[in-house]
Amino acid sequence: MALRIGTGLSSETNAYFAGKNASLKALESLGVDVPELGIAFSHYEYPILQINDGIKTSIGERNLVVINSEGNILNETSKKRSLLLTLLSGHSYYHAASLVKNISSNPYISGHHLAWELLDILGGKTGGKESLRKLAIVFASNSFYQKSELLRGLQEVLGIRFPITGGIISTDSSLNPGALTFNREGSADSVVGILLAGENLVIGVGCYHGWIPLGLPKKVKKIDKNRLQDLDDMTPLKYYMKYLGKHLDLTKEDIASISTIHPLGIEIEKGKEDYLLRFPRSFEPGGSILFDSQMLENQHVRLLMGTRKELLAASKKALREALKPFEAEQTIPNLIIITSAIERKEILGIDINNEISYIRSRVPDTTKIIGLYTHGQFSPYGGSSSLTPSLYHNGAITITAVGMKKA
Repeated sequence: MALRIGTGLSSETNAYFAGKNASLKALESLGVDVPELGIAFSHYEYPILQINDGIKTSIGERNLVVINSEGNILNETSKKRSLLLTLLSGHSYYHAASLVKNISSNPYISGHHLAWELLDILGGKTGGKESLRKLAIVFASNSFYQKSELLRGLQEVLGIRFPITGGIISTDSSLNPGALTFNREGSADSVVGILLAGENLVIGVGCYHGWIPLGLPKKVKKIDKNRLQDLDDMTPLKYYMKYLGKHLDLTKEDIASISTIHPLGIEIEKGKEDYLLRFPRSFEPGGSILFDSQMLENQHVRLLMGTRKELLAASKKALREALKPFEAEQTIPNLIIITSAIERKEILGIDINNEISYIRSRVPDTTKIIGLYTHGQFSPYGGSSSLTPSLYHNGAITITAVGMKKA
């Protein structure tokens, strides 16, 4: 049996009935196949355990991952307060899923633990054949700043160039006991992973952001964890004021829109204008800037600028990268997963529909498209076909395509 995908979207007010309604639609979409894995993107206003219970009434005791979101995507539809359920079935692929709690105490060790648990589960199904492993999808709560350390722990076990996608999710609702769950287990300080494997499984990943250089590069002189304190010849705050206006008081202004349009870019490779985005979370009176993840001394950073035109161009590039492996195999993806930064949605506004419609127009109607908006993203920059390591991003759109080789 080939890989089969079923999807269902619900905007019911009651969380339990939203789960039940979405699962009935997903089962109808799946057809006669029995689901083996469910992945739900649930808006953070829904109580997550009620969502879980509503879905389980229809799909039974199947593996179910529920992940908080700030908005969901299904085919050409983008809805803020909704529940999106995706069901996977078929005997041509294998999956393993697991969850690790209390990741903020040591994200690096948590990454190790999650990776080993996934490999152990998968090994029981595949006989330990490493060549069958194709993709890890990882989502973590926004409860820690060492995002790259979590990724490093995963990569030391799975492989530095093994494709890892996913992101950092919302924890904005006091209604939820956890930002994510796996089979009803979870907390607001957890990470969940899904490992996909199969001899005939085809995976493609594309990731870009679209922000372009504005200021001149500067070297990081002093950093304290996620607090950028000094650049080579000025404070980070003065660097921002140099380009955005000397009379702009960034310690008092509404920094959300300023930092979204003008993040810092960290140089990925010396001599190339490819940057990892980092959005400032606060500008401090002493001149420091606080970010949501750590930086390193002697890295080169640069002030960037985001425009709708460049962001839309980036999503087109990401899609082209994601589809390359399918073009090489002369096949099509069964599923496309979009993990997009919430900041992209804010800048694009109504053009977010053009971004989704473009992706929909480039793949057959039989390809299911799902997605969610996150605070951070895991993905190789550019694409997985070049075997570049996965990185922690802000502001990126990651397009992950999953399918099978032709029989």
